[in-house]
Amino acid sequence: MNVLANPYFGTVVSESGGGYTWVENCHEFRLTPWHNDPVTDASGEAFYLRDEQTGQFWSPTPLPARGATPYVIRHGFGYSVFEHTENGIASELTVYVAMDAPVKFAALKLGNRSGRPRRISVTGYWEWVLADLRQRSLLHLQTEMDPKSGALLARNPYNSEFAERIVFLDVNDVTRTFTGDRKEFSAATETCRIRRRSSARGFPEKQAPVWIRAARCRSLAMCRPGRNARSFFASGSVGVQRKCKP
Repeated sequence: MNVLANPYFGTVVSESGGGYTWVENCHEFRLTPWHNDPVTDASGEAFYLRDEQTGQFWSPTPLPARGATPYVIRHGFGYSVFEHTENGIASELTVYVAMDAPVKFAALKLGNRSGRPRRISVTGYWEWVLADLRQRSLLHLQTEMDPKSGALLARNPYNSEFAERIVFLDVNDVTRTFTGDRKEFSAATETCRIRRRSSARGFPEKQAPVWIRAARCRSLAMCRPGRNARSFFASGSVGVQRKCKP
């Protein structure tokens, strides 16, 4: 495990890519759930890569959708890096936290080593908590699109201590699409383990809570072999900033 944190914000990342994120208090205001299960290493945060021509999908981390080839994971002081190559697509995911703001970054670099044109989409997935336990807060969460930035916003107005906190998700792609609807994405709930069936038109049928899908038009820049593409996902919170409680 690697703990990435500043005085206001933090996240835990395991070697499989699992973990959770919090603001101000790691128990009272969790952005995503903490399962504390060393056997399954379940997580409420995940990324998926998908070949839009064949429908095949996998994760840039060992979980939840492990690829067929090995992964290399490096935990460092303030960052974690996941390296993998699947079907000619090399990926490098770097996770880190801002030093002076409640923001988490996931920088994903893709490289086309297949020797043929490819079209790859990137999907980020988050299960909201915005409280201590997801079971208590799930019915109270509200999501909306910010008209200026285009980011997805979420809040829990029934959390009396953190009602002013707004959580956001964003990615650096103008072609991005967002949703807070469980029915618009498919993965196994609670464990984020998606079923191994897919089609050229979509993901499996099982439902999952919250996701960002960056079906990046910029991935078309990978049409020629040897090209690279980058995605930067940002998640965090805005509101009254206080140092984390002991």
